[in-house]
Amino acid sequence: MFRRRTPTAAAPPDTAAPATEPSGAPAEDAGGLAARLGEAGWVLPRGLAEGAPPRWTLIGTVASPTATAVDPTGLVVGEGWSLDWWVGADDRWHLPPQEAAVRQQLVDEAPVVETLVRIPGGDAVHRAYGFRSPRPIGDEWVGVEVENATAVPFAVALVLRPLVADAVGAASRITIEPTEGGTGRDVAHLVRIDGRPVLVVPRKPNHLAVGSHELGDVAAVVTSGAAGTELVAADCPDGLATLALIYPLPHTAVLRVAVPVGEVGTDPVPYPAVLPDAATVASGWEVHRRGPRFEIPERRLALATERARAQIHLAHDGTAVRRDGHRMPDLEPGATEVLLGAFDLLDRPADVGTVVARWIERLVDPTPEVDALALAVIARHWRLHRIDALLDWMLPEVAAAVERLDRAHRKGHLTGTASRRRAADALASAATMLTAAGQPGAGTSVAALAGRVAADLPEPTPATAADHLVLLAGRIAGGDAAAVTELDHVVVAASPTGTWAGPGPGGRPSGHDLVAAAAVVAAARSLLVAERPDGLALLPVHPESWYGGGIELHDAPTDFGRLSFAVRWHGIRPALLWELEPHPGLAPVRLTIPGLDPTWSTTELRGDALLAEVAPPAGLDQLTLVSEHPDILPEMRKPGSAPDEPEPPTIPEGGTFS
Repeated sequence: MFRRRTPTAAAPPDTAAPATEPSGAPAEDAGGLAARLGEAGWVLPRGLAEGAPPRWTLIGTVASPTATAVDPTGLVVGEGWSLDWWVGADDRWHLPPQEAAVRQQLVDEAPVVETLVRIPGGDAVHRAYGFRSPRPIGDEWVGVEVENATAVPFAVALVLRPLVADAVGAASRITIEPTEGGTGRDVAHLVRIDGRPVLVVPRKPNHLAVGSHELGDVAAVVTSGAAGTELVAADCPDGLATLALIYPLPHTAVLRVAVPVGEVGTDPVPYPAVLPDAATVASGWEVHRRGPRFEIPERRLALATERARAQIHLAHDGTAVRRDGHRMPDLEPGATEVLLGAFDLLDRPADVGTVVARWIERLVDPTPEVDALALAVIARHWRLHRIDALLDWMLPEVAAAVERLDRAHRKGHLTGTASRRRAADALASAATMLTAAGQPGAGTSVAALAGRVAADLPEPTPATAADHLVLLAGRIAGGDAAAVTELDHVVVAASPTGTWAGPGPGGRPSGHDLVAAAAVVAAARSLLVAERPDGLALLPVHPESWYGGGIELHDAPTDFGRLSFAVRWHGIRPALLWELEPHPGLAPVRLTIPGLDPTWSTTELRGDALLAEVAPPAGLDQLTLVSEHPDILPEMRKPGSAPDEPEPPTIPEGGTFS
C-alpha cells in the first residue's frame, strides 16, 4: 500500500510563479515618480507619501479569486488605480490621506472596513466591503458607502486616480457615461478607465473635475470650488488621468456606489440590482465563522481570533489558497500549509479536501519544500478528520514525498533552517498519521527520518509576523509560558483592523498577510488544547491574565476526536467540564490540564471535576470567593459550617455536553 507513484508524462505547472499581472497593475516607481508628484502638490496615498511599510486591509467575498485592499484612510485599491474619498465640510475640504483625525475599524469584526474622519459636527463615515450581485459578466463587487453622521450637510468627492496604496499605477483616459439601474428620475452612471468599467454610481454627480500630469492634481480644482457640472473625460498621455465626482450629502444620508471586481468585460455595466448595506454584509459573515467556538478571557486575543476566522476565507478561491487572496502562488511553502491548517482546525474539511484533491498532477516531481508542504497538509487533515478515502487516494504521493525528502536530506539538497524545520515537522506529523492509520512500521521509519532531518537545527528566526505566530503556536502547545507574552506583543502590533504585513507578489511587501490570520487561529487553539502522544492537554499554558475568567472550547476537531470543555471558577478553584467524542477504534484517551492542575488526568469521555487550588497571580488586588463546588468530597471540604449550595457551572447553548 505504501508505494511510489509512477510519474505521468504531464508536466507539472510552475508552482512558484505568481498569476499573470493584470493590465494596469502597478509597477515599481521608476525614477521616483511618486516623490516628484508629492513635490508638485499631488495628494498621495498615505503609505506612498510617507514611504512607510505597506499596511492595508483586504475585503472580498467567500470563494473569490480577488481580494481588494483598503488602505488606512479608506482608499479602495483597484488594478493600477484607486477610489479615494474627500469630504467638503463647513470649514474646508478634509482629505483623509492628509488628516490626523482618521480612525479605522471593522464592522462586527467582519471584512467590512469602516473609516471615520472627524469634521465639524461629527464624523464622515466611509465603509467598504465585498458582495455579489449578477451582472452581464461576473458577479463580484466592492461596495463603498459614505454616510453623513454629522448634524449638517457636506459634500463628498469620489476620486479616481492612478495611485494605489504603495505605488503609482497608470490611467490614460477616464470617462463617465449613463448606464442602466437608476431609480426614479436618477440615472445611474458608469465610469471607465482606459475602457474598463471600474465604478457604477446611482446618479449623475452634481459636479465633476479632472486632472492630469499637465493640469496637475484634481485636488486643486475640487478644493477651490472650480469643479463644473458637465460630464467630462480626463485624458493624460502620461498615464496620470484623474477624475473627481462630487455629490452633496445631507444629514444622515448615505451615498452607495459599486466597483465591479474580477471578470467584467467591456460592455456597459448597470448599477447592481442588489447592493446591500455594510451592516447587512457584516452580519452575513457570521455564518462563515461557524464551527468550533473559542471563548478566551483575554480580549485582544479573542478579538484577533474572531477577525482571523473571517479573514482566512479571503485566501480561499474555492480551489486554492493564496496568502494575498489574489496573485501569490497557490503552493507556497510556509504559507499554504498554514492557511489550510486553519480551515482544518476550524472544522472545515471540505475546504481543505477540494484543494488537496487538485494536487495529484502537481506532486509528480516537486521540490523538497513542496513535498514537505503536501505531507504536512495531508497528515494534519487525516489526523483531525479521519477521512480515509482521501488518505487512500493520496497515500502513493505520501510515500513518494517521504522517499524524495529522504533522498534530498542524504544528498544535502534540503537546505535552509526554515525548510529543514518544515520538513522535519511534516515528517513527524506523517509518522503519527501512518501509525494511527495502521502502518506502525512505516510510521517508525518516517519518525526516524524526521529525527535525522531535525538534528542540530538552530533556533528559528522568523522573517514575518506570520512566521513568528506559527512558531509561537508550536511553543505554546509544548507548554512554553514565555511564548504567551510574545504572542501578546505580536497581537498588539497588529493594525486597528487586525492585520499584519507580509510578502507579496514579485518580491514586494503586502500590507495584509492572510497567513498571519491563519496563524492566529492556530495560536489561539494551541492555548486551549494541544495533542500529546497518548491524549490531549487542555490549557497547556494558563496565562496569568486569564485568572478567574471563563474559558470554553466547543466542537473542536483533534487527533483523538471532537472535544468540548469549559472552565468555571469557584473562588481559587477552577471547575472543569468536558466531553470527548473519540475517533472510532481509539484506545482510552488521556486528558490532562497542565496549565491549571498538573496532577489531574482522566480517561473518562465526559464529566466534570473540581481542580486543585490555583494561587492568584501577584498584583491581583481583590478576589471574590464563592462557595465550594457542591459535588466536592466531604473530606475535601474546609473546616467550618457547610457552604450554601451554588449553581453548578453550566455550558451556554451551542455546546455538545450531555
